[in-house]
Amino acid sequence: MKKLFLISSYCNTQQKIEVLIKNLKTIKSLGCDTLLLSPIYLPTEVINNTDFYFQTKENPVTPVTEKCYIHWTIVRIGDKEYKLERFFPDYGWADLYQRKKLSQIGLTFDYDIYYHVIYDTKFTDELIQEIKEDKKNQYYSNVSINGDINEFSLHFLPLNKTLLWTLSDFLDKEKYVNSHDLTHDFLKKWSDRLLISKSDYVVEEEINYYSDINFFSHSLSDDYDLYLEKSETNELKNKFVFYNVKKNITFIINSEMRFEITDDTVIETDLYVKDIDKIEIQTEDNIIDYTNFYNELERCLVVKL
Repeated sequence: MKKLFLISSYCNTQQKIEVLIKNLKTIKSLGCDTLLLSPIYLPTEVINNTDFYFQTKENPVTPVTEKCYIHWTIVRIGDKEYKLERFFPDYGWADLYQRKKLSQIGLTFDYDIYYHVIYDTKFTDELIQEIKEDKKNQYYSNVSINGDINEFSLHFLPLNKTLLWTLSDFLDKEKYVNSHDLTHDFLKKWSDRLLISKSDYVVEEEINYYSDINFFSHSLSDDYDLYLEKSETNELKNKFVFYNVKKNITFIINSEMRFEITDDTVIETDLYVKDIDKIEIQTEDNIIDYTNFYNELERCLVVKL
């Protein structure tokens, strides 16, 4: 049977590139073809290991004002509790958009099975056996490195041409944004509508996407944790949360407002985002400019409980 792997990617680190190259070679060793889509430049070694390579300038990440997801935690400062809410753009449509394009391109070629995968899908012996046995028209769950399980996964989705066409037709930005679903929940509606069965095998992944992210500290130092409040509107006066403070520090806003901090504290100001031009933190050893970091932040809220 003729088989084509439709590979979505955003390989912006050397680790991700190496995993992608390894998977491309594994797929080729199984006698299958590959169609790779990337919104960023990839090295020649990657391109030389693909059968079809498409690079696009499009990476339609949905802004937080349109659709987002939230991480939150509660910290205690003195006798008060504060809820830290950090908002991130929803990357779901950027992923689904790649799937739609991969499907549309793939449908122009004549294959018996089309496999939607992600660049870091883990090709275990069990998954390779699924491929060798020509399993298709069923969906798989996947487990992340953190142990979280998604009921419906695009880490491995083998379809015939007819079902690939229905998937491509189903993927629509307006429907996705208005659904309030995460990608796996949104796609589960597609599979339920078509009564697609579920495989017992659970697919694994190789990259922990969030291993280097501390969701609730913006600190660039080991001497303290810092949470910078920021809203895209000018209706919110900013608060700044310092906790796990190990050294005396000076918090400086606009080179004029100075706050001496010796312990965990919350700085409540009368400043809106538009009023803040510069943020610095000074210790005995150095001074760190947080201005660019702050300007690049998405919505981050501090709620006094």
